[in-house]
Amino acid sequence: MSVEIKGAVDSLVPAPEFDDKNEAAVLILSKDALSLVEMNARAVSMLGYTKQELQTLAPSDLLFDRSLNRSPEMSFIRGDSLILRHANGQKIFCKSSSGAIVIAGKSRLVVTLSPETKKERNARIDALLHLAVEQMPDAMIVYDMDDRLLYFNQAYRQIFPYMPPLEELVGKHFFDIIRITMKAPGVVMDPLCYSDPEAYLAKRLERLHHPSTGMFEQPSAGGWHLIHEQRIPGVGFVSLRRDITRDKQLHDEMTAANHRLEEAAGAMEKAHAEAVSARISAEQANRAKSEFLAMMSHELRTPLNAIIGFSSVMQQEIFGPVGNTRYQEYPAMINDSGSHLLAIINDILDLAKIEAGKMELDRQWMDGNGLIIECARLMSGLALSREVTIELYSVGPEGTVMLDIDKDIPVSGQISSGDQVSGKLFYADARMSKQMVVNLLSNACKFTPASGTIRLSYDWSDARSREIRVEDTGIGMSPADIALALQPFRQVADVSVTTESGTGLGLPLVKSFVEMHGGQLEIDSKLGEGTTARLQFPFVAGSDARKTLPEGRSAGTE
Repeated sequence: MSVEIKGAVDSLVPAPEFDDKNEAAVLILSKDALSLVEMNARAVSMLGYTKQELQTLAPSDLLFDRSLNRSPEMSFIRGDSLILRHANGQKIFCKSSSGAIVIAGKSRLVVTLSPETKKERNARIDALLHLAVEQMPDAMIVYDMDDRLLYFNQAYRQIFPYMPPLEELVGKHFFDIIRITMKAPGVVMDPLCYSDPEAYLAKRLERLHHPSTGMFEQPSAGGWHLIHEQRIPGVGFVSLRRDITRDKQLHDEMTAANHRLEEAAGAMEKAHAEAVSARISAEQANRAKSEFLAMMSHELRTPLNAIIGFSSVMQQEIFGPVGNTRYQEYPAMINDSGSHLLAIINDILDLAKIEAGKMELDRQWMDGNGLIIECARLMSGLALSREVTIELYSVGPEGTVMLDIDKDIPVSGQISSGDQVSGKLFYADARMSKQMVVNLLSNACKFTPASGTIRLSYDWSDARSREIRVEDTGIGMSPADIALALQPFRQVADVSVTTESGTGLGLPLVKSFVEMHGGQLEIDSKLGEGTTARLQFPFVAGSDARKTLPEGRSAGTE
């Protein structure tokens, strides 16, 4: 029998051949195995060196791989397989045995070397591979080209303990192995296994012949497996499987923990944002309070000073007895100042009632044209002092008609059945409606320069709603100014420099009043061009209108 000696991959030197019947190669080493003392002819022939060359070499120089984590002495003393280096650089696989001997009074180490046959070497490699596969943590199962079981390792039996021993299953067809799995309770998760077993077998056979590329996760009874399947030409089918249940649990726990952290972080961010918002709101409220107090100190002090001053002059008769003609204008001034002070207090009380939900509506049917005429007359004095013109319009289904503030008579009080204004009616609280229009007209007069025009109109052309518009050619507002003006106690103009009086409650009250009616306040404005304010009221029609109209009157159509 010849022995194959393998060398480096790139070596083309033929390996020497040895006759198994020849004597064993013998090396005599020093006791410490650090030097070669003697060798027989067989050793010289097997190693490919001359005797003189060998005597110049250390025993470690004969080892093919000197990087192994053991001393050269142990390599020769262990008495197991060795890989030596031939003179031409190729590997020599051999078995070794060693023993101590005394030669000429000196202790020597005798090592005998027997070349390993190809069959012995293959058997040793097979044993090593089998040991490695048996000890690997991944479950392995192998089928041959005819779909018959070749092998599975211990890890496979640990994952599938219901499987009989390998010795009983070797050579069994793939279907026989799968049927064992199908009978095991709770193992197969695929519903097809129970609804159509033959279809499930066909599905598994298709997977055996055409496995998926790469690794994939698969649920199992009580856990998860990571699977890698491969079809090897000339060998068959190989499957590696690892139990990743604990890894999945850790991943899920980590994911859940991260989710909880994200929720906690989100909650903290939200709480922080709410705290910042509350702080800003508190600062704004404090600033609004300060501005309100500054404004109210001016608004209340002015009429009170007038009341106290004029009444003091009259009381002390500074200009003589009270019958003096100069005192005749003072009661009117005192009355005006008192009325102004009362109006301020009423506005504050109305806003407080609205915020407390205590304000109630006293609705009645009113003529919109009459309402705007009456409000225009109330504000005519202010308009005259500001040198602005108020124009009145009625917008109906047939077009727009200009109203005359002096000739047209406003409709007020109870609407009788004889009036022919049913199309112009709208259903609202009379006091609030008048206050809303007066507030809007007052603002328009205050902030419209001399020679400007204010257009006040009542639009009843839409059967679904009623609209009162106040359009002016005043100084206008920016969007930020509009938002500010709609806040209670806030004014667009700085109270320290403006010449116009006010509490900053006019527009907030108008907005609250119209919303109590189910309507809305819309404001369009541009700086330097003017402002348009719209009061939109929903129109009560049908049965609701008939219920609320005075007796003998119908809602009518446009």
